[in-house]
Amino acid sequence: MSLSDEERVIRQRLKDDFPHYAARCLKIRPKDPRHGPQPFLLNRAQEYLHERFENQRARIGKVRALVLKGRQQGISTYIGGRFYWRTTHSRGVRCFILTHEQDATDNLFGMVDRYHEHCPPLVKPSTGAANAKELSFDRLESGYAVGTAG
Repeated sequence: MSLSDEERVIRQRLKDDFPHYAARCLKIRPKDPRHGPQPFLLNRAQEYLHERFENQRARIGKVRALVLKGRQQGISTYIGGRFYWRTTHSRGVRCFILTHEQDATDNLFGMVDRYHEHCPPLVKPSTGAANAKELSFDRLESGYAVGTAG
């Protein structure tokens, strides 16, 4: 696919700026399902975490963090979105999230599957294998999987 100069600029910003990408490319399920998928706009807790992650990445070139999270702050939504963003914009990246219960696995994968389903064509990667726990991005040789500890 050949991109125009304008499309290249748009894609670069989407690749470099997660909050910008999330608001334009990721859809979340609202608390009231009658409203349908909504744009992922970072809340205060997510912005706080994102700022710390990006500062660490700028300082040491990678992000290593243990996040003790409260309920209903959107941290799982943020992590799922961030990992989807990184995996779909990088070659040879594999993401694996391990949960403690099958329901958590199903919820997390459902969130990522929604991100992928609603991703705009300009940035949506080609999908190879896709099943209940894994998305494979064949042209990127990247993938996103979720599993349950047994």
